[in-house]
Amino acid sequence: MNNVTINEIQRFSFDNTNVRGERVLLNSAYQEIIKRKQYPLSLEKLLGEFVAAIALLRDIIKIDGVLSIQAKGNGFLSTLMTECDENQNLRGIAQWDENQDIPDTFSLKDVLDGGYLAITIQPRNGQRYQGIVEIVGDTLSECLEQYFSQSEQLPSRVWLAANGAQCGGLFLQRLPLEQAKEGDEDAWERFTQLASTVKEEELLGLETEVLLHRLYHEEEVRLYDTKPMQFGCSCSRQRTLDAVMSLGSEEIRELLIEQGSVMVDCQFCAEKYEFTEDELADLLGDQAKTH
Repeated sequence: MNNVTINEIQRFSFDNTNVRGERVLLNSAYQEIIKRKQYPLSLEKLLGEFVAAIALLRDIIKIDGVLSIQAKGNGFLSTLMTECDENQNLRGIAQWDENQDIPDTFSLKDVLDGGYLAITIQPRNGQRYQGIVEIVGDTLSECLEQYFSQSEQLPSRVWLAANGAQCGGLFLQRLPLEQAKEGDEDAWERFTQLASTVKEEELLGLETEVLLHRLYHEEEVRLYDTKPMQFGCSCSRQRTLDAVMSLGSEEIRELLIEQGSVMVDCQFCAEKYEFTEDELADLLGDQAKTH
């Protein structure tokens, strides 16, 4: 699958069992995210795992709105966030102390020492919900498994990988027992054991049908339609102006005195927005005028 552009997620299930799954594979959408900044490779990989994770979560948690994963730590990584909306638009960013040497490998627990992981559900209409995810083990996969165990109370397993060119993920979940075929009580253990044999190069290099056949060639796997995913930023001139207005007239006036206009760069997509004194004065009245 070298040099083939593929950005999609696909659901699957095992006939006559209570186990379902998802597989996501992204290359150009992931590359669009990481090219916005000069990330060290180890951070490209971590951000890629978060991108794959938010894609999987977004297809499992059905909302008309935005779903995000945010990590905040006290070490060299200050913030990492990925988002996905109902149209499968992905965006993400990591912020770190660029004066520090970033190790080639590290665990999530090291990165988030003294910090936290949060999953936020923001419907277009409705109340915002945020769940704080316990930092367990050394990987994002283990944290997400803990989240599903607590929030949905359904056993779930997650495998994630990224290499700076592709990112991908595999998800399995055991549904209520009434959907299981009689006499197949060990399906969950069997499927998760087989998935645990997946190699990073398979997770990142094989099409979903080929990957699932390699893992489950003796099982009856049902594949559903693929859904395309893409990089997409939710910023706009109006949303950015709203953020500027929230600063208050005094701070806006100080910025105008210093700079002559208010400039805002979107950190996710690098789009630049400029708001002139006349434009802001129309909204704030004479309070925004500097002369």
